[in-house]
Amino acid sequence: MGVRLMIYSKLWYLSKIGFLEALPSPASIEALEHIEHSYLEKNTVIQRPEDPVNELYFIKSGSIRFYTVDEDGKQFTYSMLGPGSTYGKIGSFSLGLEELYVETLEKTHLCTLKEDSFEYLSEKYPILLQRIVYLLGERLHEREEMMKHLALGDVRKRLIYLLQTLFNRYGKPTKNDEFYCIEFPLTQQELSNMIGVSREAVSSTLKKLSNEGLVRFPKRKKIEIHKDLAEIDPLPDYIRDMYTP
Repeated sequence: MGVRLMIYSKLWYLSKIGFLEALPSPASIEALEHIEHSYLEKNTVIQRPEDPVNELYFIKSGSIRFYTVDEDGKQFTYSMLGPGSTYGKIGSFSLGLEELYVETLEKTHLCTLKEDSFEYLSEKYPILLQRIVYLLGERLHEREEMMKHLALGDVRKRLIYLLQTLFNRYGKPTKNDEFYCIEFPLTQQELSNMIGVSREAVSSTLKKLSNEGLVRFPKRKKIEIHKDLAEIDPLPDYIRDMYTP
């Protein structure tokens, strides 16, 4: 019974760490033995631009954002990640994002795999390196798509693309079959930081989308999008699969 409970506990952890969940059981379960855990409060800065990054991080619960600050003190959010996501750098493989601030958006359980542990495990299980290369390709493609839409689209197109992207990572159905919830704490300021426009522009555009029945706001920091908006998938299937629990 004790061994069975231990295995169940390890499998439960794997179900919350997307990077490990996709690996064969021997590799993923042994990797769990090398992982360190941190429990962080909301608004904790866990990385600064000058900090070296030689680890992989897995978000088990909670959410974080990557951002930079310009000379005028204005912030620009490069990305936001939630449960199941992976980031960091091991050797020449980078899953982003270095030289940025990393801050928790809510209480967050962060798992860490150090470089020496990864090197040991990857020698034993080469599939770990394959997994890193796979994720790197997905992350680069996703970033290119985001930059293309930010460069060419107006505020409405940028915002819709961002909401669709977040839906594909963290979307869940609601009791109302017409809407899907983005399980991620979102403020108008965060949205404006990500698409490079003013908060007022985001507020105005969200109001128009709400009047059109495409979005709604059930509570603070929560956005639900209509199925018509959700079904226009901005990401290739192989990227969407990366974020599917």
